[in-house]
Amino acid sequence: MIRQRRIRIHDDKQLILEFHCRTNYESDSPWARKVPYDQYREKWFSTSQPEDFYSYLAETTREPRTMAEIWFDDETDQVAGYLWVVFNDIPDYGLSVAEINDLLVAPEFQRRGVGTRMLEYIEKKAKEKGANLLRSETGIENLASRKLHEKFGFHEYRILFEKKLD
Repeated sequence: MIRQRRIRIHDDKQLILEFHCRTNYESDSPWARKVPYDQYREKWFSTSQPEDFYSYLAETTREPRTMAEIWFDDETDQVAGYLWVVFNDIPDYGLSVAEINDLLVAPEFQRRGVGTRMLEYIEKKAKEKGANLLRSETGIENLASRKLHEKFGFHEYRILFEKKLD
């Protein structure tokens, strides 16, 4: 059984930063992932990005609709995953968008249905909070994430291009 709780902005900081770094790596450009994860992580933590990210996360948690949670396995009390969803209203189009900014399932809980349960939960809560559109982003080569999204009924709506300049 899995249980969730809202993140504790100060107590969970290191865990959230680790998860965000991991999810960034998994969805980053193929050229960026040529380095081993440990090197990628070391570089990321040496920049201003962790503090910039965490400041934005903390800011969004002040909005009542934001979902920022850690999921735990009841039997082992291990962290099974983390999610962060923000809401944006686009009144001119009658849209309320729930944007999944982060969704990560811990490696030891992958392929056990946790990601599916997280998406089901997000969809249910997003509808309850007034969203009529659910968006999520992943890397082009993050096949596990892409398959999960497609299985759950997501459709591609944009393509982001990148060209590395030497």
